[in-house]
Amino acid sequence: MNNPVILVPFDGSKQALAALPVAKALSEIEQADLHILHVGERVMAAKELRNRLGDQSSILDCLTIDVRAGTPAIKILQVAEGIKPKMVVLCRHSGTEPGKMLGRTAMKVLRDARCPVVLVPPERGTRSWHLQRVMVPHDGTPTTSAALLPAAELAKDGDAQLLVVHVTGIKAAPTKEPGSLTTPRYVDQPQHEWPSWAEEFVKRLACICPLGHLQVRMLLAHGDTASEILRLAERQSADLIVLAWRGKWEPPRAATIKGILREAYCPVMVVRT
Repeated sequence: MNNPVILVPFDGSKQALAALPVAKALSEIEQADLHILHVGERVMAAKELRNRLGDQSSILDCLTIDVRAGTPAIKILQVAEGIKPKMVVLCRHSGTEPGKMLGRTAMKVLRDARCPVVLVPPERGTRSWHLQRVMVPHDGTPTTSAALLPAAELAKDGDAQLLVVHVTGIKAAPTKEPGSLTTPRYVDQPQHEWPSWAEEFVKRLACICPLGHLQVRMLLAHGDTASEILRLAERQSADLIVLAWRGKWEPPRAATIKGILREAYCPVMVVRT
């Protein structure tokens, strides 16, 4: 039986190396093989590619690089279609502009890939990465519970803590999806309804997304969804944020995902519902 595969697109820049420590750690957790893919205007020899990276090329030691020519996003998606990876792990962008959300290639891969996509901020560099806390924003809907199964599996296999975050907003409209769990009335007085609501929330989550013996913590916040998720992620030292996405990107859709991808200090996994 073949091992699962994690696809790691690599554009040859030093910034893009930031995805490799994350991909390596995930491959150990998932017991998966790494498929490093470089796409350029021409087929570049692996030695030439390493020379361009200078002293940082050592992170590629013992790794085989699949070098191809063509349009990066198109080739990446073609390879993904062929090898059916468990996930794609790539750098968010290779530019130096502060606050940039996604590069063109990362955007195309995110929108068209059929598997979860892990986007790594280039600012983290090549330091080692370990999975100890997985943060999962949850809006209370069954659809989100089902889509976040990869987060629970990662936390379980990586022996990590699962942090489930529910953010209530002043302007947030109540969900109309059947089976959704609405927010407790006294969000500013957690001693009233919060403990029983959190217990019910975890029970419902477990019915759709098996939690087993996972360490699960519920966190409640109030305010702008993206800002509160980022605040809690930093406060709780989250190593990975997992977001469920319904596939709509045009404004005003995906405002939370866009805000998180623009500012997150840690890798973000996006799972299509």
